[in-house]
Amino acid sequence: MDQQLYPLNLRELILNTRKPIVLKNFKHQWTCFENGLDKWCELYDAHSPETPEFERIALGESSEPQWERKRQQIRISATEFLHDHSSERNYWSGLNYKRKNDIPEECSKGVDFGCFGFPHATDDCTFWLSSKGANTPCHYDTYGCNIVVQVFGRKSWLLFPPSNTVLTPTRIPYEESSVYCKENFYAPNSKEFTQLEQLKGQSYQCILEPNDVLIVPRHWWHYVEALEISLNVNAWIPLTCDIDNQIEECITKHIMETFIRNSSDDIKSFVMNPNHLSAIAKSEELFNILEYLLEQKLSEDVHKEDAKKSGISHRYHYLNESEFTAIKHSIRNLFEVPIIADDEWVEYLRRQSSRYHSKSLLQNEQDSVYNSLSHIQEAMLNSLCSPNVVNAIKVELLNRYNKQNKNYN
Repeated sequence: MDQQLYPLNLRELILNTRKPIVLKNFKHQWTCFENGLDKWCELYDAHSPETPEFERIALGESSEPQWERKRQQIRISATEFLHDHSSERNYWSGLNYKRKNDIPEECSKGVDFGCFGFPHATDDCTFWLSSKGANTPCHYDTYGCNIVVQVFGRKSWLLFPPSNTVLTPTRIPYEESSVYCKENFYAPNSKEFTQLEQLKGQSYQCILEPNDVLIVPRHWWHYVEALEISLNVNAWIPLTCDIDNQIEECITKHIMETFIRNSSDDIKSFVMNPNHLSAIAKSEELFNILEYLLEQKLSEDVHKEDAKKSGISHRYHYLNESEFTAIKHSIRNLFEVPIIADDEWVEYLRRQSSRYHSKSLLQNEQDSVYNSLSHIQEAMLNSLCSPNVVNAIKVELLNRYNKQNKNYN
């Protein structure tokens, strides 16, 4: 069966996938990429109003995950990026999380997630241009499910189910819609190595090749690392069940921003992801949003009907297993991402941990000055913002808000 002729089948597949899957050699026919990566970068440079800003960090920076706050910002052209990373470097660079509207129109011409059954997702898709070693610390996305199209180069994806109890959730650094884990998959130390060994039987891995498409189900943890210069485009598909997580994220945002409002600049820079430092909302704005979400949640049946009519958000996991299996069998070149064998998982951890280098005393002193957040403050924030606690607050808030409404009406 030709995948290109059956976007509705693909939409059903994506919305009902329980475990990560890969569509191999998917012919998306997006015209902006048809002349190769070199030409795409030339297009970017020719039509961009300013020199793009890349993130950069040393390959040896490995005492903790390579958080965005630790990266430098450098302005170089996309063509200079390709030339600079044509040979081995002791750092990596990335043009990360660039939304479609933030890049030249010529560089997104023809990109259309309608081929997967989600045309509305096209305008919100994001582009990632990465050198070898570029990585995203392990996290899960609080909203939607994820379609990842590998256009050029190769990337390694490690994925873990939401049910695992090995990873330690943290909201520091805080980024709305991302829950990170404290463990350093880039270069685990000896304690982390022992802990991460417990993920045997729960670790999934795939190497995305050009034209592969990865479907990441809702709330699956993932650690991503570029194996060579690569470009991929992804889109998060909004789901009707996202409203619960939107309420939880609103609660988390209130807790985090209330804490940092009276904090020093050093603490703000440590707690907040750089892209959120200038996005602090006023309390009344936040509570207006929260009230709107609570109203939507309490009238959920109406909300779902509206969502189905608008096509902006989608039902999730609505097919039974036999119906889903039939959809899977109707699509060519579809593979489930495999669980890594136990011995291969240990070997993977050994390779990653060989990158770990203890910091010098001077570096530790510098970090202690920069990280002026005390251990008790960090523990308190992460306790208040842990997914289980925030979920409990949401349930209590919904109950109280609903009772108040009934009393007033």
